Amino acid sequence: MNRETLISIITTVILFTSIVFASCGVSTDNAQPEIDPIDDQTLEINDTRRIPVNITDTDIDDTHIINASSDNPSVADISIDGDSLIIIANTTGTATITVTATDDSTQDNAISMPVTFQVTVNAPPPPPIDTGPCVVGMTLQPGESCTYAVDQVPITFYVNQDNQGCRKTDHTYTTEIFGLPVTINVEFVCADEEITGEEINIRGDNPFDRDFHASKNRDGSWTIDKIP
Repeated sequence: MNRETLISIITTVILFTSIVFASCGVSTDNAQPEIDPIDDQTLEINDTRRIPVNITDTDIDDTHIINASSDNPSVADISIDGDSLIIIANTTGTATITVTATDDSTQDNAISMPVTFQVTVNAPPPPPIDTGPCVVGMTLQPGESCTYAVDQVPITFYVNQDNQGCRKTDHTYTTEIFGLPVTINVEFVCADEEITGEEINIRGDNPFDRDFHASKNRDGSWTIDKIP
């Protein structure tokens, strides 16, 4: 076999191999998209949570479609809204969510490696135990509440299971934003260490601003220091 014949055979083999790979859809000129890890989530029944999905792709002109599924939708169902996941907590238990992103290249590596995270759904905590009217010097443990009034508006002070001190009311009040009257309904406001009225920044006839003070103790309980 002479040199020219050998070169011709090698060229034919290389060309045939290229055709075979092309016909099988193998391509290396598309960058595979990647999804950043997503932390495990803990929700309560009937909670809805939005989780952004961050996609990295060196092909900056690519667009992406997000796909997600739950292995236990009766516990936690999943839907897509733009570049975010929407988790709906249905009942207690755990579910594993699997997420992928697909670019618009139509090539074999257009789909990212799957990212998974776990959703735990818990039952909501029981309502706080009512200990009666709030009194200066009273100490409340997590799960306990008391009530006081501001201008005949009842306000409940309670300590939640995360050891936060919280106040809630059904009162609707008005304030001004950019010189315009606005009606606001603040259902509850929580603080981590101290309640001074400054844990909510909106002013007006907000009863939460009125002379109430409570502080957190080392054991997680809260003591009331001042009542309107």
